[in-house]
Amino acid sequence: MDLTWEDRQRAFQAKVLTEGVSEEFAIGVRPYRTFVGAATGTPPPAGSRLERALIVVIAGAAIAATLVLLGGPRTIVAVIAGLTGGVAMFTGLAGPDPRIRHDLDEQLLAIYADRAGIGSVPICVTAISGEEQIRLGEEGFGNVVGSPRPGGTLGVFIDDYLVWARTPPRGNRKGDPSFGQI
Repeated sequence: MDLTWEDRQRAFQAKVLTEGVSEEFAIGVRPYRTFVGAATGTPPPAGSRLERALIVVIAGAAIAATLVLLGGPRTIVAVIAGLTGGVAMFTGLAGPDPRIRHDLDEQLLAIYADRAGIGSVPICVTAISGEEQIRLGEEGFGNVVGSPRPGGTLGVFIDDYLVWARTPPRGNRKGDPSFGQI
């Protein structure tokens, strides 16, 4: 049976709430930082239509030229050149990047290594609610329970308040704040 992250997180939460925080779950005090960004990160840029069409034309021309230089049959070279032109036209007219866009203004919690210093990057980042972001403040220390790693199940105790991960934790991405960065 393959459990989704949400199922594993709910089971972890239930176990922590019913059994309490034991040695099995406790990780220790770790620094954290709240900020606003994308819980899943932003996809890399896809390039413009012209760039995509030029890549197809250059790749097709290279393949056709290689076949000509190697003495390949001209009919195959002609078919490859025709397919390259058709694919280049399709990519030049194709719509915008089809990848899913993610909300870029979600409240996030970054958790750092236990011995994080100024400039340390987070070991994992997950979404939290707006109320939790207000309660936690911008930066501080909390008792982490669970496994603070990408895809792990975790929670963070701040005094007697427990903050749960709302999305699968992800690793560090470009643009995530380092610890101590203001």
